[in-house]
Amino acid sequence: MKMLQTYLSTWWTIMIRPIYFYTKLKEESWRADALTFLLITAWLVTFFATVMVFITQLIALGSPLISDIKGFGLLVVLPVLLTLMLVFFMLILLILGGVFVSGFFVALYLVALVLHYIYSVLGKKGSLNRMIQSTFYSSAVLLPLIIVFLLMIITKRGALSFELFRVGYNFFYFLMVLYVYGLWAIAVRKNYQVSRPLAFVGTLVPVLGLLIFGLIFDKIAFSKIGKFIT
Repeated sequence: MKMLQTYLSTWWTIMIRPIYFYTKLKEESWRADALTFLLITAWLVTFFATVMVFITQLIALGSPLISDIKGFGLLVVLPVLLTLMLVFFMLILLILGGVFVSGFFVALYLVALVLHYIYSVLGKKGSLNRMIQSTFYSSAVLLPLIIVFLLMIITKRGALSFELFRVGYNFFYFLMVLYVYGLWAIAVRKNYQVSRPLAFVGTLVPVLGLLIFGLIFDKIAFSKIGKFIT
């Protein structure tokens, strides 16, 4: 519980006072608190993603199986059904956990490497360790993905059209990219001691990568997501 409280306090500071956070951030190994922060973010996102899959898919598939079972028969079947649901929930949790943890780790580590290489080429001195540490803390912007999973559940229930969900997701994704752009620019300024314009110009490289990914995801993956939540 104390770890979660520390996490939420750090998350709040990053999101509300990012300049203060990166100014006060003391360099330490990225394998310490920064990695812990990233892992907690990934597993929180994983948990709510699992809840979304469970509600939109497993419950929808399992409900017809017991719709005709009543009375004593339901009491007999219910413990077995609950056990199976728990097993499936844990399986989904572990699978999605591996995807999100590895995905977040690799993506943010690569961002740190790219930024460090860019400013090294420009002749600026800074610490790669601190850059990785800073990008891992920027995973704070990923926690609001929980809202997207909630919207997916609402869409599955028919309270929101898929078209509106798609517009809302793209707008939400753009806000996340815009915010992480600012976090990375601040981190770059503190690490490499560069001007604000140079920080934003260099950081634009990974941000453009995120925008391109978002565009490809919208064009290719959304047709499959539509079948999943409608």
